[in-house]
Amino acid sequence: MATETSSLADLTRLRETAGRVRRWLNEVAWPLWIERGIDSDGLFYEQLDFAGHPDLSARRRVRVQGRQLFCFAQALAAGHQAARDKLKLGLTTVEARCWGPDGKPGWIHMLTPDGQTLDTLRDTYDQAFMLFGLAASYRVGFSEARTLAERTMAFLDRDVADPKAGGYFEGLPASLPRRSNPHMHLMEAMLVWHAATGERSWLDRADAIASLFETRFFDRAAGTLGEYFTPDLRLAEGEAGDSVEPGHHFEWSWLLHRLCDLGGRNFRHQANALYSFGLRHGIGADGFAIDECRKSGHQLRRSRRTWPQTELIKAHLANGAFDDAARVTDAVLRTYLGTRVPGLWIDQFDAEGEARADVVPASTLYHLVVAFEDLLRIAGDAPDP
Repeated sequence: MATETSSLADLTRLRETAGRVRRWLNEVAWPLWIERGIDSDGLFYEQLDFAGHPDLSARRRVRVQGRQLFCFAQALAAGHQAARDKLKLGLTTVEARCWGPDGKPGWIHMLTPDGQTLDTLRDTYDQAFMLFGLAASYRVGFSEARTLAERTMAFLDRDVADPKAGGYFEGLPASLPRRSNPHMHLMEAMLVWHAATGERSWLDRADAIASLFETRFFDRAAGTLGEYFTPDLRLAEGEAGDSVEPGHHFEWSWLLHRLCDLGGRNFRHQANALYSFGLRHGIGADGFAIDECRKSGHQLRRSRRTWPQTELIKAHLANGAFDDAARVTDAVLRTYLGTRVPGLWIDQFDAEGEARADVVPASTLYHLVVAFEDLLRIAGDAPDP
């Protein structure tokens, strides 16, 4: 991490921001989500309303179950003991409802609002987030999470891996276009498993995905990340191939720096190229990261969800831009998190800065937690994961 050029004043400001972040997590967000984010059966809710009540009519995506396993594990690691029994119940219920209820291996895609099987698609994105949540659960003492993770990897390697082009198909049944995004989240999960176990095999898996990024997903000349691909992992034609999401540029940049920090291969040059492109073309007039642009840099969708801001914060931190990280974090706390009921968020603003969200999606909590915990770690308020 390039911290040498960061001034003492920048770090001082980051530590001041860290105090606000710590209060939001510990005094507001964790208590609310531990109490209201999971039902009595042990399934996590898909979303809350702006009064903080669960939406009982919303279908439940399995990727959100994985993300919330991670979040409850992090809450427990932060000292919130009320999360322990709910995490334990969540692990048991998620396995029972989401792993192969049709008798086939793999995590399914969707449950009904009352937790019954709705869609048995095996989506690679969902497998990635279950691995991610299981890693965090294992790290706080739930050894059974390791067995589930090994089952998941065996399924991916046996049934979903692409032996020709590399990486993994979108899922079972296979679909198009292929995407870089599930691979990014698989890499993220591999890094958390490596951090939890210290085992080189997880880091090697992360290295392999980073190599796929370099050879398939990354346009070295343009400094851009492709989103959509053909069956043989060539960039898709037309508008799909021209689509660029600044949030994913920042997210990959942070992950590639993290990979190197943990002892993996050095992709810092590519990480810096992604960061530079995102800063040049992916920031709106208000200083927030926009949702989509073109490879040319033309800003296509100037709306701005919450998650690109958290990835911008992480990328600033990875590049030692502590003052910028603090500035964006303070702005997020003031706007996106400035809800009437503390502990919630406005998940999207339009190009004019007007709120455009009817619900509070649980899926966003993971983005906030990862960014805020990284900020706390660098500010000296949390241990290195």
